[in-house]
Amino acid sequence: MSDILRELLCVSEKAANIARACRQQEALFQLLIEEKKEGEKNKKFAVDFKTLADVLVQEVIKQNMENKFPGLEKNIFGEESNEFTNDL
Repeated sequence: MSDILRELLCVSEKAANIARACRQQEALFQLLIEEKKEGEKNKKFAVDFKTLADVLVQEVIKQNMENKFPGLEKNIFGEESNEFTNDL
């Protein structure tokens, strides 16, 4: 198995663990949701949301892949802005 495939499997398990932890408590999960700003919204949806889990998963994958494969960072893109502010 190639090194990059092995690392993708590793980061996918990390992503699953983050998602599980964020979903464990429904009340807490509701605090971790934010409506996307106008420029971030998917045009297919009237309302679009991101969760802190989305942002954490994206950044963990990006960081792990950059550390393991220097120079790859210019080719790693995520759907979500890594800015997350929940106005309570």
